Amino acid sequence: MRHHHFVFALVALAPAVARAVEPADLKPGLVTRYAAPGAGPAVHRLEPTVAISLSAGEQPHPKLAGTGSINWTGYINITRAGKYTFSPVVTGGTLDVKVGGKMARGEISLDGGVTTLDVVFRREDPVAPVRVELFWRGPGFVDEPLAYQFLGHLAKDRPKEFTADTELDHGRFKFEELGCVKCHTPAAGDTMAKTLADRTGPNLTDVARRAYPGWIYAWLADPTKIRSHTTMPKSFAPDEAGAAERYAVTQYLVSLAGQPLDVYRLPTVVPNGLRESMERGRALFSVAGCAACHSDPLPRKKKDEEDDREPLAPVDYAYGLGTLSGPTPKYALGGLGGKTRPEVLAAYLQNPLKTNPHGRMPNLNLSGGEALDIARYLCRVPDESVTPDAVPVPQVRPAALAAQLLPNATDAELTKFNGLKPETQWAELGARIVLAKGCANCHAIEPGGQAIAPLTTFPGLEAVKRAGAKGCLDAVPAPARRPAYALDPAERGALTAFVQKGLTGAGSSAPVYRARTALRRFNCLNCHQRDGEGGIPTELADQMRQLEKAENADDVRPPVLTGVGHKARTSWLKSVLTQSGRARPWMQLRMPQYGEGNVGFLPDALAALEGTTPDDRVHVVPGTSAKIAAGRTIVGKGGLGCVSCHDIGGVANTGTRGPDLATINQRVRYDWYERWLSQPLRMAPGTRMPQAFVDGKSTLTTAFNGDPKQQAEAMWAYLSLGPNLVLPEGLEPPKGLVIAVKDRAEVLRTFMPDAGSKAIAVGYPGYVSVAFSADQCRTAYAWNGNFLDASPVWNNRGGAPAKLLGQKFWTAPAGHPWGLTGESAPPPDFLGRAANPAFGLPLPLEPARIYDGPMAVKFDGYSLDREGRPTFRYRLDESFKGPELAVTETPAPLRGSVATGLARTFEVTVPGGRQAWFLAGQAAKEPRAVDGAGQPVRLGLKADEVKLPAAGVRLVLPSGDRAVLVEVPGAPAGCEWRFVPVKGVWLAVLKLPRHSDERKVAFTLNLWALPKDDDALIKELFAK
Repeated sequence: MRHHHFVFALVALAPAVARAVEPADLKPGLVTRYAAPGAGPAVHRLEPTVAISLSAGEQPHPKLAGTGSINWTGYINITRAGKYTFSPVVTGGTLDVKVGGKMARGEISLDGGVTTLDVVFRREDPVAPVRVELFWRGPGFVDEPLAYQFLGHLAKDRPKEFTADTELDHGRFKFEELGCVKCHTPAAGDTMAKTLADRTGPNLTDVARRAYPGWIYAWLADPTKIRSHTTMPKSFAPDEAGAAERYAVTQYLVSLAGQPLDVYRLPTVVPNGLRESMERGRALFSVAGCAACHSDPLPRKKKDEEDDREPLAPVDYAYGLGTLSGPTPKYALGGLGGKTRPEVLAAYLQNPLKTNPHGRMPNLNLSGGEALDIARYLCRVPDESVTPDAVPVPQVRPAALAAQLLPNATDAELTKFNGLKPETQWAELGARIVLAKGCANCHAIEPGGQAIAPLTTFPGLEAVKRAGAKGCLDAVPAPARRPAYALDPAERGALTAFVQKGLTGAGSSAPVYRARTALRRFNCLNCHQRDGEGGIPTELADQMRQLEKAENADDVRPPVLTGVGHKARTSWLKSVLTQSGRARPWMQLRMPQYGEGNVGFLPDALAALEGTTPDDRVHVVPGTSAKIAAGRTIVGKGGLGCVSCHDIGGVANTGTRGPDLATINQRVRYDWYERWLSQPLRMAPGTRMPQAFVDGKSTLTTAFNGDPKQQAEAMWAYLSLGPNLVLPEGLEPPKGLVIAVKDRAEVLRTFMPDAGSKAIAVGYPGYVSVAFSADQCRTAYAWNGNFLDASPVWNNRGGAPAKLLGQKFWTAPAGHPWGLTGESAPPPDFLGRAANPAFGLPLPLEPARIYDGPMAVKFDGYSLDREGRPTFRYRLDESFKGPELAVTETPAPLRGSVATGLARTFEVTVPGGRQAWFLAGQAAKEPRAVDGAGQPVRLGLKADEVKLPAAGVRLVLPSGDRAVLVEVPGAPAGCEWRFVPVKGVWLAVLKLPRHSDERKVAFTLNLWALPKDDDALIKELFAK
C-alpha cells in the first residue's frame, strides 16, 4: 500500500468500560485546528506531528488574518512503558501538552499502549513570529522531534468542519491546477486570489514541430481520450462544425511551424542498434524515475497481516489535499508514437521547462544519449486512435465558416479572404478561433515573436463567485460555448465549494501551506516517503532493482523526506532542488528539477513546516591534529567501519554505496547528524545504517572511552576537511600510475588540466598540491587530498592530462598575474591579456596554430630547497622592449581549523620609475574587507577609484556561497589594494610601492579557501 502502516506493539490497556483504542483503529496524523483570535474563522486539517514555524505576518493558511490558537488532538502509542520527557521548543506563545489527560511537565511515567494526546498553543500576538516544535525522549531513544509513526486519530473524532475544510483544500488545488484565474481575472485588490498558484500550459508557437498534425487534431477533439489525467478541457463541439474548427486550428498551428512534422515509423525489422537503444530506454524509464509517475500500479504483494487494514481514503492523507489520487498521482503517457518523433521527444526531455516553465514535467538531467534511448522506447508504441499524418478535410467550406466567425467583416475583407488559397484560409480562421476560444489565456502563442494577448471577455472572478456552480462547472457541459472539463463528481463538488466559500479570507502569506501543497503539486511523494505517505512502492522498487547496474542494485530508493527540514542545510537543499545537487551521483534515479520559480521557496518552507528554522551554518568542531586523527581512525575499518558502506573523498567503497562522507558538513546539520548516529532506524525505518551509539555509549570503546559525543565530534572534524582529506584505513585510492607524497614535496613536469602541456605539479606533505603553468608563468590552482594519477599521460597513445586525486579549493584568475606600467597609468587589462598568446596563452593543437611573435612572459626555471619545495623564477616585459619585472615565487600550503590555504612568497625586482601590479584574486559578488579582529572595513565600491591600504586588512572575495580570503601580512609600506570591476566580476589588484630607482620588494600573500562565505568562519580562522 502507498501509505505507511503503523507498527505498534499491541500492549493491552487497563480494563475500562469502553473498548480500549488499539493501534489498528488509528488513522495517521493528528486532527489540527488553527483558529483566529476570538470568534474568527478556523481551519482544520491533518498534521503528522506537532510542529509549525511562522515568520512575522505569516499564517498557517491563506484565509487566516491572524492565529490565536492551534490545537493538535489525537492519540499517542507508547510502545514501551517507562519514563518519558516532552520538551517543547516555543516562541511567540505558550504550549500545553496533555498525555492521557494529564499535563506532561518534566519527566513522567507512562504505561505501554495507546493513550490520548492533546496539545494547545496560544499565540501571544496573532501576527508575530511563532515557533512550535515538540521533542520527546524515552526508553531506548534520545531527544527527537515527536515522530509521526507513534501518532494517530480516530476518524469518528473528526469534527464536521474537518471534512468541509478538506474539501476546500481539494477544490483550491484543482482550481489552481486548472488555471481558472487565467480566464476569470480577479479584482486588483483581491488578496486571497493573489495567494493562488500560477499555472500555464505549454507554449504552442512551435507545437507542430513537436507533435504530428493528426495528433493535434485528435487532441483537440477530446484531450481526455488521449490522456485521462490532463487538465486541458474539451473546447469543440462533437459535430461537423466542431470538426471544421479543429481542422482550422490545426492548420494554423502547422502554419506557425512552417511545415508539419514528418511521421516516424518503427522499422518492421528493427536494427540491432535501435533495439539496443530501446532496451536501454526501457531500463532507464524505470531506474531514472519516470515510472514513478508514468506507469500503472504493479500488482501488489501481500506482505503481512496489516495489509488487511481498510485502505486509506483521500481524506485520510496529510499530503493528498483530499484529491482522489491521494499524495501519489499517476499520469498516463498514452501512445507517444502517435504524437511525435524520438529525436523531438528527446530534445523535450532534456529541457521540458523551456516549453512550459510552470509545467509538471521536470528536467531529469538526462544526457543526450539517455534522452534518445527513453524517447525511442516510448515512441515504439503508437496510439491506435490517432492517424498522425492524416487530418480529415471538413465538409464545411472555409467561406461558410468565415461567415460565422466574421459576421461583421466588410466586403473588402471578405473579398481578400476569398482570394486566399484554401490552406491559408483555414489557417486564418484557425487564428481567429484560437483567439476567440481564449487559448492564449493559458498558452503562449507568439507568431513572428509577438505574443497574442489573452482574451478579456470572460466573466471576472467576482462574477464567478456570485454565479456558483455554473459555466465550466455545469454538470452537462457545452464545449462549443465554454471549456468542458472531465471532472469526477467529487472534484466538481470540491470546486463548487471552493468557488462559493474558499475564495474569501485575508490572503495572508502562508509558506507552510504552500510547502504542503507543493509536495502534492510536484509529485514529490511519488518517489520520496514523508511521514509515512508515498514513496516508491515495493513492487516498482523490485523492478528497478532488477534493471539497475549490479553494483548499485542494493538500494534504489531515494532518501525519505521525513524531517528533511531538520536534516539538510538550507543551501544544500536549495542545490538539490534547483541546481541538480546530488549526494548519490552514481544512482541512475534522478532528482527532478522543476525550476527555481516553482520550488525555490521550499528549502525555507519545509523547515517551517517542521517547526524549525532555516539554517545554513557550517557547523565547526574545534579541530586539533589529534582529534582529526582520531576521527580518521573511527571512520576507518578498524573503527566504526563507515568505509564499508560510504564513499569518502570521491573514492567508492566496495559494498553498498552510501553518500560521500567528505561532504557531510556541506549537506547536513550537526544536531541531525548526532541523532542519526544514535537512532537511524527510528529516523528512516528500513535503512541499512547501523546504530553506532546505543543507550548513550558507542559500540566502539577504544576511542574516547566510548564517549559518543567526543567520537561524533572527532569524525565531524576529520570529515570537514572535505573531499581531499587523507583517506581512512580500509579505503584505497583509485588504481593507476599514482604518485604519492610522503615526507618530502614531489614535483612533476607534465600535462595538467587547465594548466597546459608545460605544467609543473607540486605535491606537499599534508595533502595540499599546486599546479604552475610555465607557459603563462602563473600559479593556476591548488587542490587538497592525494596528489596525481599520471596514467592518462602515458596510457594508449598518451597526451591526456594527469588526473587530480582531489578537488580544487582555489583557482587563480585567468592569465598572467603581474603587470608593469608607467607612473600614473591604471592597472593593466588583466583579463584581456589572458587571451593573448604573448602572455602565454596555449594555442590549440587542432587546428594547429603557431604564435611566433614576441613574448611578454619568460619562464626561467625553478630551484628546490632541502625539503624539495620549488621556487619558480620568471620575468615580465610588458612592452616587449624593456624594462623587465623579475619575480621569484615560492608556494607553500596553509592549514587552518576551518579552511585550507596557500601561502605565496614573492621577491620582486621592480624597475625604477615603474609601477608594479599583482592580480591577487577576483570576486563574483561585491568584495568585502575586514580588519585583524574580523570587523568590517568600509569599501566605497561606488567611487571612481576603489582602493584600500594593504596593511592590516583582509579581503573577502565571494563566489557563490563560498569565498576566498586574501591577506598580505606585514605588507611593505605603500602597498595598497585596488578593486577593478570588469565584465561582471571584481578584480582585487595589489599595487606595490613605486620608487625612482630599481628596488627589490618581498612579501607573502596568503589565500584561504573558506567552505562558506560566513563572517563567523573568518573570525574563527584567525581566532588562534
